[in-house]
Amino acid sequence: MGLMLIPFPDAPIPAKIDWSIDQPGQSNRGEFTGRRRVTLLTAAPRIYAKVTLPEIRGERQIEAWRAFVFDCDGIANRFRVVAVERDQITGVDVRVAGGGQGGHTLMTTGWGAAGQKLRRGQFFTVGEQLVCLQAPVVADGDGRALLTFKPYLRLIPADGAQLEVRRPYAIMSMSDPKNGWAVDIGQKYDVAFDCEEAF
Repeated sequence: MGLMLIPFPDAPIPAKIDWSIDQPGQSNRGEFTGRRRVTLLTAAPRIYAKVTLPEIRGERQIEAWRAFVFDCDGIANRFRVVAVERDQITGVDVRVAGGGQGGHTLMTTGWGAAGQKLRRGQFFTVGEQLVCLQAPVVADGDGRALLTFKPYLRLIPADGAQLEVRRPYAIMSMSDPKNGWAVDIGQKYDVAFDCEEAF
């Protein structure tokens, strides 16, 4: 049971999303030199978010979000949280160009005409993983571009796998099995919840 991908309600859209990334590491400090040595667990980072909705007024307006809370089945099921407020790019069909790619780079195709397509700090989703670009995406005359990003790819995508570059998203699940909503006099509802990347 669980691990279903359930729909995220269309309205109202969140008023605020607080994003964070946990990059586990181990730090040791030399007793004599005082120098610090850090070992990163590169395959272990996880993205977290706190989603806060605007005040919802009226019974009819809360119904979709109330149903969503129940559909989550606590921490079991998953949902998409879009990581951007507007389209990053349109009119492209970006795909993985070649199998066996992993790590922090990915050769892609389908970017259209040559030129810069995305900027450092923008996102894309591949294989249900949200990653952040560490360098601008510049396509060549064949619409190919090498993407450099963090964190490390957890799974190697198949040749031809599609990337979401228009509205990238993270696949999340609730962080706590206990979730709900608050209601005040006059059918005024508040909904907020903590979620984490689900993989």
